[in-house]
Amino acid sequence: MHYTSQFRWWYAGGLIFLGLTIWASVTIPGYIQKSVDLIAYGREASQDQFLSYIIAILLLAVALIFVRTLSRILFFIPGRLIERQLKGEMFTKLTSFGKDYFDRNTTGSVISRLNNDINGVRMITGFGLLQTGNIILSLSVTPYKMWKMSPELTLYSVIPLIIIFVIVRVGMVIMVKNTRNRMAALQSLSGKVVSFLSGASVIKSYNIYSDAERRVHKDNVALFGYTLNIAWIRSFIIPLLASIEQILKVVILFAGGMFVINGTFSIGQLTEYIAYAALLAHPVMGLGWVLTVMQQGFVGVGSLQTIMNRKGADDGRKSLLYSQKKELFDNGIKINNLSYSYQQGELPVISDISFDIKPGEIIGITGPLGSGKTTLINCINGYLRAGKGKVFFGDVDSDSVRIKDIAASVRTVTQDVFLFSDTIENNIYFGSNDSFDSSKFKNVLYQSALSHEIEKFPKTEKTMVGEKGIMLSGGQKQRISLARALYSECDLLILDDVFSAVDTDTERFIIEQLFSTSNVKSMIFVSTRISVLERTDRIIVLDNGRKVDEGTHDQLKRRAGFYRDTLNIQEES
Repeated sequence: MHYTSQFRWWYAGGLIFLGLTIWASVTIPGYIQKSVDLIAYGREASQDQFLSYIIAILLLAVALIFVRTLSRILFFIPGRLIERQLKGEMFTKLTSFGKDYFDRNTTGSVISRLNNDINGVRMITGFGLLQTGNIILSLSVTPYKMWKMSPELTLYSVIPLIIIFVIVRVGMVIMVKNTRNRMAALQSLSGKVVSFLSGASVIKSYNIYSDAERRVHKDNVALFGYTLNIAWIRSFIIPLLASIEQILKVVILFAGGMFVINGTFSIGQLTEYIAYAALLAHPVMGLGWVLTVMQQGFVGVGSLQTIMNRKGADDGRKSLLYSQKKELFDNGIKINNLSYSYQQGELPVISDISFDIKPGEIIGITGPLGSGKTTLINCINGYLRAGKGKVFFGDVDSDSVRIKDIAASVRTVTQDVFLFSDTIENNIYFGSNDSFDSSKFKNVLYQSALSHEIEKFPKTEKTMVGEKGIMLSGGQKQRISLARALYSECDLLILDDVFSAVDTDTERFIIEQLFSTSNVKSMIFVSTRISVLERTDRIIVLDNGRKVDEGTHDQLKRRAGFYRDTLNIQEES
């Protein structure tokens, strides 16, 4: 109702033309009756009158084509427009969800809802509403015309319709049950296919083709079974609905033929009644289709509502004014007794961490594997919400700030690099709100040590990187991701282990460029490479989710602990 009300004038126009369609349809049989009866008179009939009836039928038929076409246009276009609008709103809604939603829902199941379930909404708001209006108008006007001609014959006609409708209704219940199961199986299959295609290299490396094929085959067979059940029901119901007109004709020819023999009906009247019966059969057939479309559609609607009714991560948080966004980092960041537990876990991943980040300061964060480094920076940049009173931008509690506003000041280059299936140029420019600047683009290529490598590519910066950057090496993907972050100015740049796939010389060059860049006020380096950390102003050392040490490079290398042990190992190697 929310979406259809936006196009109420379209639907109102569609109903008007649909009414004209029904009027033209029920008017034509009257002229057919007069023409047939005129033929029965033989030579005594008037040829001019007969010709006028034929012309009237022809004109009504042409008008019927015109108004029926317009009624379909006025119903179907809103259905497509609602589909387009809903897809856009669903994508916006999905982008507002936090990490927890995507941890529980696979990419494939989300794609399946966007592509498959939404078709049900389009069918309801287009074909479904058209047929509903058609059925209501047809079953109001046509039975009235039939009853007016012969109440007794109308009752004979209704009996087979009721029997067929009951059979169809039972079939619809079974079909809806299988439709729900089919939709769940399709989402599961889509999720596995997307997951296995993304991890194709892992499947090849570990030679686990058979296991992947077995899992896909299991969901595929389940989907096939539910689809086949639906096909069985449809193969019975559709021919039954298609035979309604023929069944009615048999009933009317038998009972109506008796009326003609007894002199109650004329041949023309019997012909007119058969024409009305044909008009009655079509909406009854349409009723079966509408029940199918509506019930399947509402299954899809229920699936979509799990997304649309869910609150976004920032719902309830007000957007900052432009001036407030610009001043957000002016007094730095304060982390106050920060602790965080993932929903699946009982113990906190990080506990009681406190430190400050001042404007212009460069901070290093290090620690052994699993010490909570990535969780810590994701609490700082707003990807994870640690709760009130834990992270402050100046005097502003981060928990009350929308992630879009935080992202205006804080950029993060993660260790899980993602590139879109597009050109190198578009992947770098993707995160910018400004118009494209070629000189700035060349500068960030140089800062990321990409200039010489890109010149060797077939189409230089216009080269397609493939799905998730499959055409590039790990180091190239990391540096393109870094170039994307450097292209636009920001207050705080967080680099989460972005040098893991580059060689030492390239690392040194990029660090020099980062420390001399004017696009960034402050930086956080998350790394275990001492060559990266030694140039920072302060270094935070984590272990088992807690801050175990803090200081400069010179201070930490004199203290026993993880930092000095790591320094000794790297110097020896």
